[in-house]
Parts: sequence; C-alpha cells; structure tokens
Amino acid sequence: MQIQEFLPPEDVPMEFREHVDKVLQNEWMGEECEERLWGKTPFNQHFVLVTSKVVWYAVRLIVDEENRDLEIVRQRDVHSGDVLEKSQHWTLEGALEYRNKIHQELSDGIFPDHVAYRIRKLPPDCVDNSAFYLKPGDHIQRKLDSSIPFANHEGIYLGNGKVAHINTENVTTDGITVFSEKNDAYARIDKIDKFVSYHDQEIRIVVHCLRRRSREDICEEAKRLVKERYREGEYHFLQQNCQHFASYCTIGLEWMSDKADLIEKGVIYGSAAVMGATLLYSFFNRNEPEYVEDSRREERQASTTRR
Repeated sequence: MQIQEFLPPEDVPMEFREHVDKVLQNEWMGEECEERLWGKTPFNQHFVLVTSKVVWYAVRLIVDEENRDLEIVRQRDVHSGDVLEKSQHWTLEGALEYRNKIHQELSDGIFPDHVAYRIRKLPPDCVDNSAFYLKPGDHIQRKLDSSIPFANHEGIYLGNGKVAHINTENVTTDGITVFSEKNDAYARIDKIDKFVSYHDQEIRIVVHCLRRRSREDICEEAKRLVKERYREGEYHFLQQNCQHFASYCTIGLEWMSDKADLIEKGVIYGSAAVMGATLLYSFFNRNEPEYVEDSRREERQASTTRR
C-alpha cells in the first residue's frame, strides 16, 4: 500500500517525539528495523507507527494523547499505559503492509470500531478551579453514590464552570435518583457544583485515545442536544443514560464507558452470591436428613414404648 501522506519528523512536535523515545526505552522490543512512520489525523492529533523485531515483527501505535501527566484510574482496549496498539507479524512484509494500512486510515480519519480510552484523575480542587484543569469539550466523569458503587455520572464540560449532562431539574445526580426521578431526566446545562454529589468529589477526564471530533464540535453538539431536551422521558440505566449522551457528543457514538465493568463486576458479585446461596443450601440440606432421622427415631421409640 502506497503511503500518501508522509509526515517528516521535524513537522512533529518535539514534546511528542521525546515522549515516544521514553516510551520505547521502556518497551522490550528488540531492534527497530524500519524508519518510524509519523502521521497526523484530520483532527491534528499526531501519531507514530514503530516497527521492531525480536523473533517475529511487531508494530506499535503511539498516539499524542492529552492529559498524559494525570494518573490513570482505568483504561480499556489499549496495549499499555503509553502504547495504544501492538500487532505481531511473522514477516516484515506483513508488518509493513499492516503499518501502512493503519497510517493511511488514521490519516484519512478512519478510526477503529472499538473505543479505546483512559480515565484520568483530576486534583481534588477541580470544582473550585475548573477553568484551570478543564478545557471546553472535555468528557468528564465522577462516581455515583454508594448505592451503585460501580457506576459513574458523565457529562461535557462547556467552559465557564458549566457542564452539559443528563439530569433532572430539581435533584443532583446520585444513585438514589436513577430509578425514580431519573425518568424525568433530559440533557441540560448546570454549574459544575451541581454535576458533583459533594464539593470536593473527585472528577475524572475520559480521554479518548483517538480524537474523533474537535472541541468546538463537541461543545456545539452538546448544546444542540440540550436545546432539543435530548432523550427526555427515555432514560434507562443501561441503555440510555448520561454516558451515552457524553460519548455521543465526544465521538459520535452512543456508548457506555461503564458497561463492560458493570458486567464483569456484576458477574463476579453475582457468582459470589450464587456460591454463597449454594453453600447455605448445601449446609442446611446436609443437616436436614439427620434432624429428620432423629425425629423419626424418637417417634418410633415412643410408639414402641406405648405398645
């Protein structure tokens, strides 16, 4: 495949090139066997594809992601904390063909079907200093209350301390309202102190590894959906909620960042509950025959005595 848009290294920001050097120093990758292939998406996000060989060939995709200085709380569909994707190939020809294909697709704005993301934690004074820590178009998140320990509330930061999210008019978003007042929720704009449950609650940024919309377009989409009172009366905890709204604004897909974790943790806790119930059932069933047999034995003795 012929590469149509080759980006010279000198056209790549020095900070990103230095970041790539540090990442590769920590990778067990053998020797680089081809020149690094730099590129840029239509949203001006730089990336590089690095080909190396140990026994077979590997192609690593590293992207110039935002907020790299923030601690990662959770991530999904990524190879590691710094490498977005790593593919392996038996031949150099196969590796280069794959490398060129990915370079061309990203350069043309053709992105994978899956959603790769990293959730990063902001400092505890974010509510008071939102303009310092956040940029318009950021996809933000915070935990629901303890009644639903695995779920999070999400929205789009619009600037000036305002957040677009799915909420009701009179209540803050917490777990208790999910199954009651939330039926009346719709897309609206609130101050960030109403987005959180309490003042110093931890706020996170959902960093989509591959940017699919500009910040301006994200904010405009959020405002448009607010004007339409998006999904009013259609709220559903798993199928139509604040996360679907925030992701649709950010990447153009109605997607739920918590879904996989809720399923995994639900299976674990559900399995534990089933196991506990099974053990209790086995315990009582194991002891019940002895109890029944003792009762029957006493009844037979009493009958024999009467005769």
